[in-house]
Amino acid sequence: MIAVIAAHASGAAYSGEYSSTGKWNFFFLLTYVQLLLFAVPALVFMSGYWSSKRPIESLQDYRIFLIRKLSRILIPYLFWSFILLGYAAVRTQNIDVYKIALKLLTGRACYPYYFIIALVQLYIITPLLHYINRKQYGLILVLVFSVMSLLAVYLSRVYNIIWHLPIYLPFYSWIMFYEIGLLMGTRRNKATTAKNINFYVLPALIISMLISEIEAIMLVFKYNNLYFAISPVKYSTFLYSICVIIAFVLVRERLKHWPRFLVTIGNYSFGIYLIHIPVLNQVAGFAQKSNVVFSFQPLYQFIVVALTLLTCLIIVGITRRLLPKPFCVKVLGF
Repeated sequence: MIAVIAAHASGAAYSGEYSSTGKWNFFFLLTYVQLLLFAVPALVFMSGYWSSKRPIESLQDYRIFLIRKLSRILIPYLFWSFILLGYAAVRTQNIDVYKIALKLLTGRACYPYYFIIALVQLYIITPLLHYINRKQYGLILVLVFSVMSLLAVYLSRVYNIIWHLPIYLPFYSWIMFYEIGLLMGTRRNKATTAKNINFYVLPALIISMLISEIEAIMLVFKYNNLYFAISPVKYSTFLYSICVIIAFVLVRERLKHWPRFLVTIGNYSFGIYLIHIPVLNQVAGFAQKSNVVFSFQPLYQFIVVALTLLTCLIIVGITRRLLPKPFCVKVLGF
């Protein structure tokens, strides 16, 4: 969740022009973003991991699974989406029912909300993924699908080839990480118990990070595509994210007691995710008023991320104390 906030804070510093933050700051941000792009793949992986803990062996199991999972994310999603869309409609004095409905269906009320739509789609196909996992080459099939899906993304973003799909399907970009989460959750994973795995993880992280950085630089300077360079949907970023996830799992298996601050962030994570963009926008706008701070991006990023995270923690914590727990959990996502 810290990485999610940091990635969005770094994006807020770009204005779309190379010189917007200065040459040194530009390269710092480009590298900094590459370090953070594991965030969404890791969130999808964790969703798959915890989804594996509820076995689906019948239609009744599937119905219970969907009710629990979808109600947990869709009710808060709709609550906050309606607030944000209502605020936008009042501010612009323009109510377009068709556009509002389209934004609700595609998670565009707030740009990180597309992730919730992707999760809904992954939850729906979870029984199919369980079935694929039981096959000998199930994971390979999903990996091949992911590679081909990413190829379509490259053709679309680099060569401006437009794909017309009848429905919005963001899940295809993340299915690989959800599938790996399902596998790791249902059986002890060989990747984290292999001999000398600790020796290889750090070099793999460094190498994959360097590959991600090289690809980002190529996308900026060869294809003039900054948007794609800072996107997590790239081959190099997927490789890096897999290495980060394996490292996380190794640390989790060895570290029994976590700092209370991190545990609190974990407990508040969905609530933070839902409200952090409006908070971030206000904090970033305030911080950008200082040319001294904004001209030194490491300091600017630290201030924006720390204040955004702290504000979200306070909002969620106070709300939990003042309002009934069922309302906070079921409606607000807190």
